[in-house]
Amino acid sequence: MQRLVVIFVLCGLVFCSIDSVFALDGIQRAEIQNPRLLNSFGEALSQNINTNSQVQISSDILNKQQNIQTFVYIVQITDDSGVIQKITWISASLNPNQKLAPAISWIPTKPGTYTAQIYVWDSIRDANALSAKTELKILVS
Repeated sequence: MQRLVVIFVLCGLVFCSIDSVFALDGIQRAEIQNPRLLNSFGEALSQNINTNSQVQISSDILNKQQNIQTFVYIVQITDDSGVIQKITWISASLNPNQKLAPAISWIPTKPGTYTAQIYVWDSIRDANALSAKTELKILVS
């Protein structure tokens, strides 16, 4: 009888811990998809834009979890020398498996080649990445 109780308890422990084995953590909790430039009407632009033209840097953010996830969408724009030209963020939350397309506005003032680095973190304070960063090259003339 004790043997059956021990087997039952061990089986219970194994089955109760299966969810945590398959839980998403680290950079698997969200996904950055389709980074792109948009105009003020939400229409797609090429990666070649003009100086003093307002553009939106947008991506689809997918919550790959089964629970609500707050997040911070961070865009850092650097020039071809690696100097940061702009860094800004917005925060929001996603329902399970929801996709959202946040956008950050930018007006380039000088021609050149720029890189938008896009991050999704749980918060600015904790800075835990929810997905791998992605980059978008931008040519300004």
